[in-house]
Amino acid sequence: MLKKIFAILLALVIVFPLFYNISLSLFSPRDFNTSPALFFPSSPAFENFSRAVSHRYFLRYTINSLVTATLAAVIRTLIVTLSAYAFSFLHFRGKKIILFFLLLSAFIPQDSLLYQNYVTVSRMNLTNTYLGIIITSLFSATQLMMLMTAMKSLSKDTFDASRVDGAKDITILFHIIVPLTKSVIITIFLQSFIGVFNAYLWPLLVTNTPDMRTIQIGVSLMGYQESGRMGPLFATLLIILIPFVILVVATRKLIIKALSNGLSY
Repeated sequence: MLKKIFAILLALVIVFPLFYNISLSLFSPRDFNTSPALFFPSSPAFENFSRAVSHRYFLRYTINSLVTATLAAVIRTLIVTLSAYAFSFLHFRGKKIILFFLLLSAFIPQDSLLYQNYVTVSRMNLTNTYLGIIITSLFSATQLMMLMTAMKSLSKDTFDASRVDGAKDITILFHIIVPLTKSVIITIFLQSFIGVFNAYLWPLLVTNTPDMRTIQIGVSLMGYQESGRMGPLFATLLIILIPFVILVVATRKLIIKALSNGLSY
């Protein structure tokens, strides 16, 4: 009983900001200045959504975020999958040392590398490019460890039988290993996509033109705070949040399966 009550309270704490954002997206300028603060709008201002979508840079910001997040998620998932297979099943010189330093990178705060990464990207002339935005997000040691754990838990009988039949590594990986670990791989893709889409500080550093800004930066550049119209701001936040809610709900079973399997290994 206590577990259920705790779960309900935790769910309310997590869901409350979403519902409040929905309410704020319908506020008129007058509703934001009332005292005490309102939880529901006095009169729903649905025009906030049309103002948000019709902003001159809204579509461009959104496309930039979708392109960078998709590219980074696809490339990172592929790199992590290939790396996990190599470190789990292949034998090569320096394997343990390389794996040690890769996993060690998970304990290095990314913010401490901002200056070095910016200098490197700048010298490579990758500022204001999609590659410059995603280049620091193409690998995750934590996700590598998660997928390696999933791969090593598989039965080796099928793997060995495929080897005997002459199957090559690329065939074994994409026809046997990937289907058996697809829940973990999909979870890695979703984590990567959401993480890159929501990134703020790094895209802010490596872009300086409106045409290359992402939506997370663009929200603060649309001028809603200065004009005093906060409704369109929260409407914008809600619009870019809804797809993620739908995506997580649609894939929740795969995510739960991947996490539960990871905890049981």
